[in-house]
Amino acid sequence: MKFVRQNELARYIHVMMTSFIIRHSISNCLRAAASVLLACVAVPALAQDTPPSIEIASMTIPFAYEQNGEGVYNDVFNKLVEGYDGAINVTFLPAARLNRAMELRTTDCIYIAANTDVGRSYEEPDEREYIFIGPVNTIAVVAYTAADAPDITKASQLNELVIASDVNLVRFINSIGIEEDHKLQSQTQMIKMLAAGRVGALIGYDFDLDFLTKKLVLRISLKNRPFGLIPLKMVFHAFETTRLRLFLATLASE
Repeated sequence: MKFVRQNELARYIHVMMTSFIIRHSISNCLRAAASVLLACVAVPALAQDTPPSIEIASMTIPFAYEQNGEGVYNDVFNKLVEGYDGAINVTFLPAARLNRAMELRTTDCIYIAANTDVGRSYEEPDEREYIFIGPVNTIAVVAYTAADAPDITKASQLNELVIASDVNLVRFINSIGIEEDHKLQSQTQMIKMLAAGRVGALIGYDFDLDFLTKKLVLRISLKNRPFGLIPLKMVFHAFETTRLRLFLATLASE
């Protein structure tokens, strides 16, 4: 009799222990499942709350786009990025460093860039990896000459003159048979050189140069109509990555 009771007690303990183990395992599984579910819900919420910061590289355009926030291109920029809640960091760089930043991809976008390879001296990335958003402005590459100089009717005539070119356009003008004598980053310096008779022509962007000559009160020194070389659209040049999708969608919506 005692042996029977001991067996019954052993079976009872075994059943209770098995039941406890099963309940404990189910509880652990439920807790693990709940943790996974919470993680899946929390990560998108966090992503929505904190859009990625965007790194933008730019060059100064005197009076039109400056680091102090003044100029018409600043106004356009502020309108384009309106609605994006993440941090936007704009770094102003000289031409060589800007090109290097794009080569090394230490920047997400360039504002402002041409929608062709005109003026682009950095190594071209795979075309599937970047997009153009814009246009921000429609302009032209032009050659300005002094007000009293003979009219230019074809590009080859420019080679008879001493030429100052925007450094970003040297590759382009060389490709169409024009050789520069001076390549400068400062458009203001180019205008002053032409006004002083130190060069016979300057090559740059019509919007920038028209704007600058008026600001510098030197417009009268140049011909009213420059010789046009090529029309351009100025845009945001951005790498197309998953991280930038929300930012690029914000730009495209404007």
